[in-house]
Amino acid sequence: MVKYSGESGGVCVELRERELGGRRDNSRRCVGIVRKLACEKTSTFRRIWDKESKYPISYEEGRLLFDNYRTCYTSLGLHATPQLLFRLPSCSAAEKTEDVIMCQSSLNTLPMENQGYRGCLLGLTASNWLMRWDVSTGKCLEAVYLSHRYKFRHIAWGTFLENFVVRSIHTKHTAAARAAGIPQPLLMVLAMFKVFPLRFTAMLEINKHVFGKDVTDAMISQGVLVVMYQGNTVRCFSFDDIVDKNTVVKADLYQNCGDFGTVGSYPTGLPLTVKLTERPPVLFEVKCLEHSLQMGGIPWHYLITPPAQGYKGVFHVKSLQTGAMAKNGVLDMDSVSVEPDKAFFHTDDSGRIFHMGPSTLRVLRIRRGSHGYELVPDFVIDAYSQSTTNGPQLDGMILTSSGRQVKRLLLDAYADPCYESLQGVDYESDLDILAVTSVSQRDDKLVGHVCLHDNQTGALLNRVELEEAWDETCDHTISMDLDTLVHIVRSPQRRYHCYVYKLDRTVGQIDEEQPRHKGKRRKSSRRGR
Repeated sequence: MVKYSGESGGVCVELRERELGGRRDNSRRCVGIVRKLACEKTSTFRRIWDKESKYPISYEEGRLLFDNYRTCYTSLGLHATPQLLFRLPSCSAAEKTEDVIMCQSSLNTLPMENQGYRGCLLGLTASNWLMRWDVSTGKCLEAVYLSHRYKFRHIAWGTFLENFVVRSIHTKHTAAARAAGIPQPLLMVLAMFKVFPLRFTAMLEINKHVFGKDVTDAMISQGVLVVMYQGNTVRCFSFDDIVDKNTVVKADLYQNCGDFGTVGSYPTGLPLTVKLTERPPVLFEVKCLEHSLQMGGIPWHYLITPPAQGYKGVFHVKSLQTGAMAKNGVLDMDSVSVEPDKAFFHTDDSGRIFHMGPSTLRVLRIRRGSHGYELVPDFVIDAYSQSTTNGPQLDGMILTSSGRQVKRLLLDAYADPCYESLQGVDYESDLDILAVTSVSQRDDKLVGHVCLHDNQTGALLNRVELEEAWDETCDHTISMDLDTLVHIVRSPQRRYHCYVYKLDRTVGQIDEEQPRHKGKRRKSSRRGR
């Protein structure tokens, strides 16, 4: 995360200081220049490219992925337009790519011969292969066969750029087995890998005989095995402790593993290295609606919707250590809206919480008070004017200097042409900017806006109007990456459209009819020719 203490100095000053080499952190200086350009009032973002697809479109780390992740464009192409990087060979449905993650960091710039340290695309195929493709050329760097017994379909980060997890589908209990009274204790299988270079860590089964017959799902995140149960119960276990105490065999990729064979080769696959005979100690247990549990904050807190609530949109913030509710820890906008409120931890490692309602975004901070921890607002962004409120507030209410409450009437979007609603927020970590998406009504149509706010103060820096019409029946995702805005739309008919915007600093020409200065012409101060 990059923090900016101020906006002193212009772009020309920054460029000249960078040229003179006054400081070593030129990369940070370049990022600061881009931020200044993006926040200039004369700057805007212009749509320069769009593409439609019948398959899902994803964007990550400057890469646009089409055709079930087999076609890759870079957003940094010639003339600032996206350019085709590679297109993987066509394949049958039995070999298509099911899921991918982008594995890329600054290490890919090092002149290392070992291709394991280059940026790559990690993907799972329908034929149970874990593939590693070069992120710039599409060349296959590595292929690991997972298993002929389990079908793996999902891949996700356990800890970003450290390890990732592949998950199998849930084992189905056939009708014949159910009729015969034959139990099916196996729910699913999890396998963990490390990156830079690729290494196999462990694989274990989630068994109902071990974790309980009411277990429904499981995942590994930040070194914690999270297991979900019927009745909205979530239990957390230490995955590292499980591996240390229950590993039955040590297996390294491409090495011989006794009678099992070569690890990661076809048709051997990966062995079960961890076997549990009893449930490990529970670190943490909680009941939450739809198993939606989030952890974060400084110090550690967790964010849930209590199951007794019965509906989404109300959140509780509690201490992970004591379970005590934080003061002002009930998050509820108390507004009538079709879409429920959203709450989630900020991704900038500040420990703050986003609480977004139909027209208001609150950024809250956890602070130690006189009677425990409490939530206090950092700032509030109002969609009506995209302004920021830093004045005194209490439980979401805005107060005047005299202590009177400022009340605001929420009107229906179709009845009030000035109504503006929030749709989402994206954090640009390099620029330390929040890209807040809102929608307003104009001339019987909806118009989308992306407003850039300072991540530390919430101050409005710039406002971009989207050129394409906003369809409320579609799902919209907007991502900001330095000087690029990417808008991905999914229609109800499962058609996908991608729009790419680039920072535009075109300065208009001076009007020829503008009267010239009649004073005496000044001589140039430049010496020599």
